[in-house]
Amino acid sequence: MNKAKMIAGILATALAITACGANPQPTQPQAGAVETIVAATLQAVTQEASGQSPAPTSQAVSPEAGSQPTAQPAGTPVSFQNVSFIIPPGLADGATPEVVPLADESTGSDPWGMAPEHIVFTLTNYPAIENNPTAATLHVYPAQPYADVNPWAANSIEKLRAFLANPGATVANDNAPTVPFLGAAAQQYAAQIHALDFNNGNGIRMISQYGQFPGPIAKDHSFYHYEGLTADGKYLVAARFPLVLPLQSTSDNPSADGPVYPSDMSDTAGLEAYYQGMTEKLSAADPNSFQPALSQLDALIQSIQVK
Repeated sequence: MNKAKMIAGILATALAITACGANPQPTQPQAGAVETIVAATLQAVTQEASGQSPAPTSQAVSPEAGSQPTAQPAGTPVSFQNVSFIIPPGLADGATPEVVPLADESTGSDPWGMAPEHIVFTLTNYPAIENNPTAATLHVYPAQPYADVNPWAANSIEKLRAFLANPGATVANDNAPTVPFLGAAAQQYAAQIHALDFNNGNGIRMISQYGQFPGPIAKDHSFYHYEGLTADGKYLVAARFPLVLPLQSTSDNPSADGPVYPSDMSDTAGLEAYYQGMTEKLSAADPNSFQPALSQLDALIQSIQVK
């Protein structure tokens, strides 16, 4: 072998070894993301230091729908007491935690508002939704103490445990877990139902709308709803994030998307057909056609850790 060929071979080998051992370059954050992460982290650290029935519809939940948590995602980290999670980029710029004190008969609480001391996170600068002032909140309760004082919580946790024991079962609106602190209102429908795990627990997510009567499903009155239990059963995670549905329907034009909302509330068959049609339409929609995208909200849930 001549010297030129030998040198070329050595150089090629060295370059190959260097390429194989090279570390991939990290993805650069979007403009402002670094400042946002630093601000949110300082906020969380400071706070920690301060201590501070409508017609039923059904949908089969496939076992593969319950995706496992993956590698730590990009975003804004939030940590307070025994709870941490990551807010995906573009969803919100932080979260304000609050320790909510015990609420029971001695404090004059409404029955559906009764709860042991627990933590609530309110996402900051979450996308504003016209006609829907609902805050984007994540609640973490001691599960059994909550069930002991609140009958709506007890009922929802029972349904959640039944689902977790058989996650491939069909979930209907009348047997799906509900938002415990909305006990005085009815869950009008449940669509986009999927099993969804977080870092140390399991649960189920859906989109829902609540009301005192079987009202129409408007594009801006629903929310993403999650109920989950830590693997040891000690804590209940409940999330309610408002969103915009991929619909044209409004309160003034409830039949804009096809299913006809009956004008007579006593028309049981008409209401059943309406809720069934709307649920099927929403369940068939692209998850990323919702605003925010369901994938963003799922990512936040999957990042949750409750110690």
